[in-house]
Amino acid sequence: MDFKDAFTDPDYFTLCDEEAAFGFSELAGIVQARARPGLRCLEIGSGPGLLLGRLQTAFPDCRFEGLEPATSGFGKTEAPLAIISARANLKIHRCGYEAFMPPEKYDLIFSINVFEHVGSWRDYLTRIHGWLAPGGLAVILCPNYAFPWEPHVRIPIVLTKTLTHRLFARAITAFEQNADYHGLWASLNFVKKGQVLRFARSAGLALSSDESVMQRMFQRLFTDPHFARRQKALAGIAKLFYRLGLTRILELPGVRLFSPFMALRMSK
Repeated sequence: MDFKDAFTDPDYFTLCDEEAAFGFSELAGIVQARARPGLRCLEIGSGPGLLLGRLQTAFPDCRFEGLEPATSGFGKTEAPLAIISARANLKIHRCGYEAFMPPEKYDLIFSINVFEHVGSWRDYLTRIHGWLAPGGLAVILCPNYAFPWEPHVRIPIVLTKTLTHRLFARAITAFEQNADYHGLWASLNFVKKGQVLRFARSAGLALSSDESVMQRMFQRLFTDPHFARRQKALAGIAKLFYRLGLTRILELPGVRLFSPFMALRMSK
């Protein structure tokens, strides 16, 4: 099923299309391994709904739902979300995760580039763990702010969020205006992988980190030109390191806590 006509802005479709392709590549194997009629899947932070629509099309026997706040701050998502959800017969809950009252438990919960925006990532982990059915799995993919680079605005992180804002206030404001994403910076929680792993251990959550995700992110620089352009400040040296095989260093103990991106798996 093609959802391109749900978008009036071709550049925005290209961005969403490539992000959905990345999400699909990360999730399709997981869904396939668990697929059965009625498998209950929830995406938190569905945006325009493109990833959900493609997953529902690929796995018609599974049940996909989405969670997207009614006022997400990104107006371009509204029309595509309405069209795609209707066409793919998706149930979209229009609220934040804090207000969500799940009607049932889910076999798979996933979020992509959402975890870094939630008000309390500790509360988020605890809640979605409670929403999982026995044997269920939660997948979280997002930036790791232990690496000193902010990938949305594409600026270096200088010690703290406050100091970074002081130094790059103009760039941050310009990005929010140009991208029509007002409040982006305020929403960032600067979550770090080490903090998450320590919290999970203390809370008794069965959470692990897929360290191989960074190799897939580096490969994406060669296959996704839009992604490479967005991260052009680091793309050149990242490609060089990948070709030299140096990126495997990010999988070593001690170093892996500082990899730029994280893929977390929480089971129940």
